[in-house]
Amino acid sequence: MLTIKTAARTALAKSVSALYTAASLPHRAGTASPAKTPATFLPVLRFAACSDIHLSGDPDSAEAQRFAAMLETVYAYAAQQAYTGFDALLVAGDMTNCGGEEEYDVFNAVLKAHLRPETQLLVVTGNHEYIRYRKVDASQGSRVFARKMQRAEDLHAVINGYHFIGCSYSEDGRTFKAKLPWLAAELKKAAAESGGKPVFSFQHPAPWATIYGSADWGDADVPRMLRKCPQTINFSGHSHYPINDPRSIWQGGYTALGCGTLSYFETELDCFAGNFPYETKQAAQFYVVEADAQGNVRIRAYDLITSQWFNLEYYLPAPAGKRQDYLYRLQKQRDPAPVFPPETQIHTETDAEGHTLLVFTGAKDAFAVDSYKGTVLRGGVPVQSFNFSGKYMYLFEPDVYTADLGLLAPGNYTVTIHAMNCYAKLSKPLVFRFQVRADRKKGS
Repeated sequence: MLTIKTAARTALAKSVSALYTAASLPHRAGTASPAKTPATFLPVLRFAACSDIHLSGDPDSAEAQRFAAMLETVYAYAAQQAYTGFDALLVAGDMTNCGGEEEYDVFNAVLKAHLRPETQLLVVTGNHEYIRYRKVDASQGSRVFARKMQRAEDLHAVINGYHFIGCSYSEDGRTFKAKLPWLAAELKKAAAESGGKPVFSFQHPAPWATIYGSADWGDADVPRMLRKCPQTINFSGHSHYPINDPRSIWQGGYTALGCGTLSYFETELDCFAGNFPYETKQAAQFYVVEADAQGNVRIRAYDLITSQWFNLEYYLPAPAGKRQDYLYRLQKQRDPAPVFPPETQIHTETDAEGHTLLVFTGAKDAFAVDSYKGTVLRGGVPVQSFNFSGKYMYLFEPDVYTADLGLLAPGNYTVTIHAMNCYAKLSKPLVFRFQVRADRKKGS
């Protein structure tokens, strides 16, 4: 059952929309429809991109099992393709929950059991790799990473002709200020050597004012460096925001994508339902990224909870950075307001405690219904409101919602429900009238 909340999202949705629109540069815009992957697409590179695994010291935790399943899933997928390689695993930080050595031990144990020698590990620190040490010396987090992972915090690798640049936090575990000169130099070097192909970069927090979640959890210094390398495709984590939200890809001078989580979801800090949505721990999403010899890139998103691909695919054609199909304003234009279809079902029930339960099926949207907001009136007078997030990130859930309206006094009621999509567009209202009788029976 969904918990009723009373927080509302108003001005922030509009301000964030304006913020993202301003950040999306108007030049090099794509077409009304994004490019589609051609049937002749043949990769020469394949890697998985994930973030925010949040391993504890328990090798049997849900996160450890999901991490192992992700690796086996990619190997199984690759074995069925014309190009069978699984060349790299990209982890954009927060592989541990607080940077403990026992948490690294679980991470390394999963890698030892499931990561094959032909797959390179590309990993950087997230803020959680420093949490245990911040009260005394946050830099200890960097030293523990180096000792347990037996590698440098930052990396620049070339795999099958493609450059990968990973940047960890500075030793404070919060900023990148000490790393910016290195990042700028490596991006410049990669751009000069890439021959116009994409450069894959990653760090833990998103570049600020780009993808979904970056307004709340982004870093403002990293995007200054990325803008100097327009062919970069950047991957990040930190927010735990769903990757199948259309705002989780962004273009505007470069390309950015959010990697979601293998642990738990969050959404906007003031979302209708609060920042932890319904079934928040049913979260296990990652990308499979493929590139061909010409520099064309295909990105697909996978849901481990239900063992299936999300119904989205991004094709970024060569030359890298020239065509911008995923500008915020273009995505917003492609997504009209949600609609409650004629077959929408809505009714009330009474539970064992005498509470009135409002049950309805969800609205439809070109991408996803972000959230719902309802008001309840009795005799034209508002008596309560309810709001909660949509279920678009949960492929295992039927799109049916239940709001507990509590113990209502006898009388005639009118409920009005609006659905809101990811671009703050509201549906026409779904209106339902019902009566609460004085002699109502519990459990009916």
